[in-house]
Amino acid sequence: MPDTTPETAEPESGTDRIRRPSRNQLYKTLWRWHFYAGLLVTPLLILLAVTGGIYLFKPAYENWVYKDLRTVHAAQSAKPVPLAAQVDAVRKAKPEATIQSVTPPSDATHSTMVTLAADGGGPWAPTVSVYVNPYDAKVLGSVDNAKTFMQKVRDLHGHLLSGSVGDRLVELTASWAAILTCTGLYLWWRTRPRDGRTGRRGLRRWHATVGAAVSVFLLLLIATGLPWTGLWGQQLQKAITATKQGAPSAEDYKVSSKIPPTTADHLTSNPDTSVPWAAEKVQVPNSQPADGHEGHEGHAGHAGHMGGQGGSGAAPGSMSIEQAVAVAHRERVPGTFTVTLPQGPKGVYTISGKSEADPAKQRTLFLDQYSGKVLASYGWPQYGLLSKLVEEGIALHQGERFGLPNLLVALGTCLAVIGMAVSGVVMWWRRRPSGRGLGAPRRAQDARVTRGVALIMLVLGVAMPLAGISMLVILTLDRLVIRRIAPLRRFFG
Repeated sequence: MPDTTPETAEPESGTDRIRRPSRNQLYKTLWRWHFYAGLLVTPLLILLAVTGGIYLFKPAYENWVYKDLRTVHAAQSAKPVPLAAQVDAVRKAKPEATIQSVTPPSDATHSTMVTLAADGGGPWAPTVSVYVNPYDAKVLGSVDNAKTFMQKVRDLHGHLLSGSVGDRLVELTASWAAILTCTGLYLWWRTRPRDGRTGRRGLRRWHATVGAAVSVFLLLLIATGLPWTGLWGQQLQKAITATKQGAPSAEDYKVSSKIPPTTADHLTSNPDTSVPWAAEKVQVPNSQPADGHEGHEGHAGHAGHMGGQGGSGAAPGSMSIEQAVAVAHRERVPGTFTVTLPQGPKGVYTISGKSEADPAKQRTLFLDQYSGKVLASYGWPQYGLLSKLVEEGIALHQGERFGLPNLLVALGTCLAVIGMAVSGVVMWWRRRPSGRGLGAPRRAQDARVTRGVALIMLVLGVAMPLAGISMLVILTLDRLVIRRIAPLRRFFG
């Protein structure tokens, strides 16, 4: 929110002044939008920058905090016990819980993670993770994922601890932050302040220069975060589906017409064990029992009791979890992967391999729980262009795509946003007229400029619907209320 007085534009002849709007009038109008955009989003923008900067360190933080649960020490000659026995140990320790998924150790020094469904958790992660020593099946401990520090940070960053209402506010803030960045770039380009190293001029110079320097990175963070929001993200998913850039259709995987198809995002609510974003709307196929009986527990997406043979969580007659893991290795699912267990007699084993550092290594498999047949395989080659761009964006947004440099750039952008927001408030506070309103930039007198800028802003609003709706509300209030009431007109400028 630069607090700069409009620079004097180049002298214009009377003829030029008649032919086209004054550049100073355009500057004033965009500055006014920039000012009010800053007032609208600064508090939430600071909150998003703080929580986003903290969340960049989630992997390192949780590996440190939960080191005793996630790592094990065993002799070189030690051999792991069967996964089914490890799952049985968890079932005995938590007999009332429903087992959702199992994440085998990534190497010889890590424990097995068994994820349980839990009641009363947060909307993003209502699960409990239980860690098991793979060499003796001893339960090392558990973590309620809905109550961890990083989950609280994520809830604040994603929906302000307020469900769908908070999600819409976050989306509105991100949308206006994009407009704030674009208008700020124009103001910097017009003035390019070089004078002043101290006081308000120095602060203005710092604010404008830093804003211009990080603008590209900030717009990238905004664009890569919007797919997670409710309204904008839903519209993006619809666009991907309409252009066939995302999940295969039900016909591709022969989903049974007798059973309403479910999508992969319903298999587990834990973001650490769910399928990649691009695979969330993949329709889940169904296992086929030998006798053709569908049972009473519905299709793959319905949660049912998961008591089965060998502690695998599958229905009687299905293969063991070791066999499912063997298929994952045979199919070369890369890196650490999660096995989501079948839910009901028509359920499937879901193998989800995610790699934020390299989205091209992501892979999702659906296995018939009885025969072990790969019913569907979905990965980078099947992603459409839009899905690939989103996955690359998610990796960049989380600071993991290019390792430490990516993390430092993302963190630096978050810190710059905080600095710009604070400096903008300080500049406004220093120049505000005492007792005479907000001290907003004065309204441009040229109606052509006002209409032109309003049209540009509304075009931006079409691309970002919540921002567009808020613009219409602002313009309506301005024309029908603020301009007609003298005290309000003086207060808002």
